[in-house]
Amino acid sequence: MIIKAIKYFFYMVYTRLKGVKYEHIKRKEGIHKATEYAVKCMYLWSKFTINTIGMNVVVKGKENIPNGPCVFIGNHTSILDIPVILYSTERQVGFVSKKEVLKTPVLSYWLLKGKCIALDRQNPRDAVRMITEGVKNLKDGYSMMIFPEGTRSLDGKPLPFKKGSLKLAIKAKVPIVPVTIDAAFTSFEENNKFKPSTVNVTFCKPIETEGLTKEEEKTLAEDIRKTIISNLREEFRVE
Repeated sequence: MIIKAIKYFFYMVYTRLKGVKYEHIKRKEGIHKATEYAVKCMYLWSKFTINTIGMNVVVKGKENIPNGPCVFIGNHTSILDIPVILYSTERQVGFVSKKEVLKTPVLSYWLLKGKCIALDRQNPRDAVRMITEGVKNLKDGYSMMIFPEGTRSLDGKPLPFKKGSLKLAIKAKVPIVPVTIDAAFTSFEENNKFKPSTVNVTFCKPIETEGLTKEEEKTLAEDIRKTIISNLREEFRVE
């Protein structure tokens, strides 16, 4: 484990140094090319992280991911959910996360380059900024990921969704793809140490948001939550 930790430390240093190339691409070829490079760097980081821990990530339903931008809505049980999603999608995904994530060395740099939006949960008005930035990202062709529980559940059982967590997708009129992340917490949160485990990621059929009635909008969050729960192993399912 010590050897793995040392290797991971040097890999993270190497990953941060890639920022020099990112800035060069941004100056010479523009922000879109630079973002493509950031996506590649984040995917390689996620793959290295998963392989270092020894996680077996089984992906189902990848054919349900639209070609264009969408909003992924998933359950949140682990600090490893971000690399799991980046690894599973193999595409650009900007995360809506708490601002504390930006205190993480190296990762914070690349998350921001990859269209991540850091939200101040203590400031209700910050949600307006998040929606505005998120809609712009989607209009520019970048997908977003939201964990509507607002925090990790730590035991694999989904928490209630926060009110208004789907406003971004509805306002941008892009498809929502429900994502079930099954048992990622067993690779860390279960014992507060990294360990190998099998994590099942299921991408469900996309839900079109354009043309939704007010009644459909009211039940959308709970419908998505039920879809996510249905793909969890039985011991993690809740009402």
